[in-house]
Amino acid sequence: MFNQFAAAILLASSVLAYADVTQPVCTQTGPNTYTISFALTGDSHRVTIEASSDATGNTGRVTLLQTEQDEVTVTAGKPGERMYFFLEPDHGRGREVSIRHIALEGTPNFRDIGGYETTDGRFVQWGLVYRTGVLSYLTASDFEYLRQLGVRVVCDFRTHQENEQAPEKWVPDSGATMISLPIGPGGGKSPTASFEQLAQEHASVEQFQQLMERTYAGFVFQFSPEYARVFAELKQDHLPLVYHCTGGKDRTGIFTALLLRVLGVPQQTILEDYELTSKYLMSPDDKTVASQKLRAQVENMMKTLTPEQRQVLMDSGPEYLNAAFTAIDKRYGSFDNYRREALGVTDADVLALRTRLLANE
Repeated sequence: MFNQFAAAILLASSVLAYADVTQPVCTQTGPNTYTISFALTGDSHRVTIEASSDATGNTGRVTLLQTEQDEVTVTAGKPGERMYFFLEPDHGRGREVSIRHIALEGTPNFRDIGGYETTDGRFVQWGLVYRTGVLSYLTASDFEYLRQLGVRVVCDFRTHQENEQAPEKWVPDSGATMISLPIGPGGGKSPTASFEQLAQEHASVEQFQQLMERTYAGFVFQFSPEYARVFAELKQDHLPLVYHCTGGKDRTGIFTALLLRVLGVPQQTILEDYELTSKYLMSPDDKTVASQKLRAQVENMMKTLTPEQRQVLMDSGPEYLNAAFTAIDKRYGSFDNYRREALGVTDADVLALRTRLLANE
């Protein structure tokens, strides 16, 4: 009886002592000011916030403050410097957080995919993999900011025609490898003609949505060699890495979903990352040259469509990615079979990628 009672006391104590920093969010509010919010679990009541320009936190960490508040504004680094924040609670496990959306002058949808939690309690590392839209309008100020990221590879999913109209640009003399992996006209069949035909036939919104779902489902099969090439770069540890298309929504969204799935990120989190595109891509508040160009392209491409039909094409709701994953399961039996056979990502590759791209924090 005594042993059982003692064991119960020890178990209760361990539960009470368990604590984590959860739900950290970082938003840049000025040249070098940030708002950081988070929640605490267990018996942790105070957090020490440290900052570094090193994503690993191994060098240059500076203590900013200790707080019992769940939202604070801090000043860190120099204007234009990429900063990472380390939240260490008085009990339990800390978390790293940084800005997800990087506000550049020449492109509206540049995002770090770090920080997402996996099903086994690890987290995608910050500062290693970025998704974005067109890079053709980057400015000198953008180059200055991007240079510090140390990007080694830039993968472009745009077609040859898109690249001719808006040639790819990256940080001069950075040494980054530029890889063209065209998805769409010139690199495969485009759905554009199908959408135009539907418009002429006065198709319903539901028919447009069904075509978008079929398009996403087709891309994961038709362009698996292009996606496999990006995985090959990741497997060779060519990091940090950037991949993009024109808007950073469809072709880029599919690859992001595939990568996060390989890393063990839950489906709901994958869908939430995809949905962020609606927030950043076509925001009327975005005055970047790239955003203005993109809006003009969309207007020209969709001039025959109704507002409701346009919304279907620009939407980043869950239906499109879910359609792709459902098609994968139907054809291959499971996602694991698909990533082995179509993407060339073996079980050993998964282990290596997770070891490299995930952190326990």
